[in-house]
Amino acid sequence: MEKRFFPLDRALGLLGGAYTPQVQEAITRLSSRMSYREAHEELLLLWKVKVSRSSMQQVTMRHGHVADALIESKVVHLETTAPAAAAQPEQMVVCTDGAMVQLTSGEWRETKTVTLGEFRSIWNPNERKVVTHTDQISYFSRMETAEAFTRSALVEWQRRGGANAHTVVAVQDGAQWIQSFIDYHCPQATRVLDFAHAQGYVATVGRAIYGAETDAFQQWYGQMSRQLGRQAPQRTINELRLLQRQHPDHPEGEAIELAIRYLEKREPMIDYPRFRRQQIPIGSGNVESAHKVVMQQRMKQAGMRWAAENVNPMLALRTALCNQTWKATWQEIEAQQCRRRYPTEATLKRTVTQPGGPTLVTEADCRRLTALTNRIVRKKKHPWLDSRWLFPKRGHSIHGN
Repeated sequence: MEKRFFPLDRALGLLGGAYTPQVQEAITRLSSRMSYREAHEELLLLWKVKVSRSSMQQVTMRHGHVADALIESKVVHLETTAPAAAAQPEQMVVCTDGAMVQLTSGEWRETKTVTLGEFRSIWNPNERKVVTHTDQISYFSRMETAEAFTRSALVEWQRRGGANAHTVVAVQDGAQWIQSFIDYHCPQATRVLDFAHAQGYVATVGRAIYGAETDAFQQWYGQMSRQLGRQAPQRTINELRLLQRQHPDHPEGEAIELAIRYLEKREPMIDYPRFRRQQIPIGSGNVESAHKVVMQQRMKQAGMRWAAENVNPMLALRTALCNQTWKATWQEIEAQQCRRRYPTEATLKRTVTQPGGPTLVTEADCRRLTALTNRIVRKKKHPWLDSRWLFPKRGHSIHGN
């Protein structure tokens, strides 16, 4: 027997399951913010609705999978139609990075995140100088390959109007997949190696030569960090090479060589004096914070492990919360759920009169009930319209006469 529905369900916009759309949204939103145990307690306290933890998870993941599928459909739409973005940012900063999440298998997998923000130069009276300030930050996170993530991020890039930005600055570490990400979305961007990341490679050389905890290293490192930020990068690299030549047989010679070579290959990306003159960001703290805000706050609490198929659905809901686009995202989820649950008029006419066996209603009954329910909804006379127990037997077939 095919799936049936009662016409009043469609008129009221009811979703599948035993709860009203309002309760289902509350379940999904709370479970996206906190653990299922905490969401269960909050729902009972605030809504006086008792839902088991397993049901909380089922409802949340059902909607999360819809949100996840909507991302793919949006990507396909953008690739096939290439619509112009509405947003018109003047100066945009892009930061990209990865963080690990533990799966139920015990494996640790990387979730990739990109942050998009707008930066501007402002006078800081406390420091008595012009500083670069970044705001209007949004996030996009997924657990997938670098190529797939680069493609999926097109959704947030389009929403923020990245292609319309007059200036784009990409601040990140030197990972190759991140460079490919920038090549795909904004090849014209000014590429900056995160200052703290560059300092780390300078420190690698100093620790090997002087020792990690020595006063000599601390003094040398402070001087080199100031030099890296204020003078041309060639000077810092040359001094590191000189230090290497002074210790040709050092036991950590390979690590020293790799650190210096890393900076040499990215020399245009560590020209911090030029970046400061241009008043553009040189730190990727936005994306470091994003790992905590988007993924870790919900998905890396004590003892948590995730099924691989549930990571991206939860991330889709988390980004809707963090980007403050929940209302629009939930409307899309509801619309998609209704399209799946309720057939079109043409499909309905074919299925209600199938010969042999029970049917939902006759075609005449369907027209009559639709007209009646439209009047009910319009006049709102019935007190049970807002009840979660609207149809206790919904889903049972009705035999035609």
